[in-house]
Amino acid sequence: MRSKQAFVVADSSALISLFFPTDNNHKIAVKTAEHLDEYNTTIITPGDIFTETMNVIGKKFGHNLAISTGNLILDSNLFIMEEINDQIRKASFKKFKTEVNSTSFTDCIVMAFADHFETKDIFGFDEIFAKNGYTRLGLD
Repeated sequence: MRSKQAFVVADSSALISLFFPTDNNHKIAVKTAEHLDEYNTTIITPGDIFTETMNVIGKKFGHNLAISTGNLILDSNLFIMEEINDQIRKASFKKFKTEVNSTSFTDCIVMAFADHFETKDIFGFDEIFAKNGYTRLGLD
């Protein structure tokens, strides 16, 4: 029987690391994903993050690898796709307005999703998450 559902929010930094063995954070990403699966944790993948992941993989590794990765994410029970709503988009933009210039709007979306789902856990490796009080699973 599954225990109470726990959530973490995915960032493209971890998703790319997870699916590409040559990535510097691959081992950390795999170990973290295995741990999340073992503890019945759902990885919330914002639609914007899925799009960014597909775009980066397509540009860096090719269209076919992007399709393979997309299939793995979409067909896995570990990930659920969530689309942004007006409330989350406004919260993301509010965060974006107060962050340093190097912070991407996409990172603000990840943090706003974490707030929306009442978690501090992010499956992502960007330093900005830790600076804002979130836990980067596998690193912090």
